[in-house]
Amino acid sequence: MGELRIPTNRQNGFTLIELLIVIAIIGILAAIAIPQYSAIKKRAYDLEAQTSLQHLFRTCKIYWNDNGAVASCNVTLASTTPYSFLASSGVTISGTGTESTFIATASHDESADTFSINSAGTVS
Repeated sequence: MGELRIPTNRQNGFTLIELLIVIAIIGILAAIAIPQYSAIKKRAYDLEAQTSLQHLFRTCKIYWNDNGAVASCNVTLASTTPYSFLASSGVTISGTGTESTFIATASHDESADTFSINSAGTVS
C-alpha cells in the first residue's frame, strides 16, 4: 500500500490581513458604542435628579397633610423623622414653600442640566 505522508511545513495561526480586519471591526464597534454609552449615562443621571424632585414633592405633600397647607416645607424638614426624605447619591437638591407656592430644583453632579418642580408637581 501507499505511504502515509505527513506535511512537514504546516503553519497554524492567522494572517496579518485577518488580524487587521478583526481590529478594524472592533474599532468600528467601539466608535459606535462609546458615544451612545455616554448619552445613556447622562440620561440616567438626569432621571435621578428628576426622581429626587418627585420624591421631595411627595414627601412635602405628606408634610402639608400633617401640618397644614400653609406650613412651609423644605429639604431639611422633609429629611427629618417621620418623613425621611433622602435624595439620590450625587444629586444636589433645594426647595421650599407652602403647598401653593412650593418650588424646588435639583441637578446631578455628573450632568450640567438642572430640573425644577412646581406646586402642581410638574417637573421641567
